[in-house]
Amino acid sequence: MVRVLFDKIVIVRKKRSSLYRTLFERTEIVFMPRSSSGFRFGFYPWIVIVFFAAWIALTGYSLLVVSKNIDYGVTKADNKILKAKFALIAEELTRNRRYINLAMETDKQMRQMLGMQEGKYINLPTGLEEGKEARPVSFKELLSRKAQDIDEKETVEYLKENTLQAQQRLASFQEIAWFYANQKNVTDATPSIRPVKEGRISSGFGYRIRPFTSFHYGVDLAGPPATPIMVTADGVVRQTGWVSGYGQAVLVDHGFGYSTLYGHLSNIRVKAGDSVKRGQFIADMGTTGLSTGVHLHYEVWKDGTPVNPITYF
Repeated sequence: MVRVLFDKIVIVRKKRSSLYRTLFERTEIVFMPRSSSGFRFGFYPWIVIVFFAAWIALTGYSLLVVSKNIDYGVTKADNKILKAKFALIAEELTRNRRYINLAMETDKQMRQMLGMQEGKYINLPTGLEEGKEARPVSFKELLSRKAQDIDEKETVEYLKENTLQAQQRLASFQEIAWFYANQKNVTDATPSIRPVKEGRISSGFGYRIRPFTSFHYGVDLAGPPATPIMVTADGVVRQTGWVSGYGQAVLVDHGFGYSTLYGHLSNIRVKAGDSVKRGQFIADMGTTGLSTGVHLHYEVWKDGTPVNPITYF
């Protein structure tokens, strides 16, 4: 037995050579204060080792549980944020789909107003409308399902369908814009007024005998000398000057297959290359060329063929 004075701890243990005996022999600790009698207590080293091992294991397990709980909390918070973001995305896609459907209705109405034929983009591709009716699932409904119930293929198809619909609406509106622009140009290029404000028709379109049977390619409009002559549609002056049989004449190309000829003029006010607008004065009525009196000879040609000008008054 070993004793240590002056408030020191004294460990009393018999020497053993065997590790087994060391672990399982009782060990005594004696406290020897100066002012009082000492006291001792004994313990078995293996119990202390087991206690500390259990404490370490319990501490490690507790730390593991706490870390898992922290990770779960963070994951749960992240999931809530993702869910909120997906809800916003779903709402936005649903709203966009409503806009696309509204654009489809507007597209049809515009085509009806303009008198357009059903164009390339007026109808959905074959099977797409039927597929939409057979699967009336919104993106919001898709995302509200549980993760294991979400069909990735179905989601991708929904997004592709939205994109395709938007592209078709854009193409259709471009087609409508092109049609409107060209219709406006066609309207502007189509003769639609009388070349003189007042004047009687002295000779009509078609066959006549004077003194021999011949075909009259236009109409004659009689009036006072120097009566202003108006161009009947927008176009470009192609030729001015003397033309055999017509005297002083003006030829106007209106585009889209239309052209007009004004003969027996005096005082031509335009020249070749000039752009003219419907109703613009281009010359005065005269009696030049093969003419028996003051009048205007007026012709309308469509795609290289003379047509009755009266139908364009």
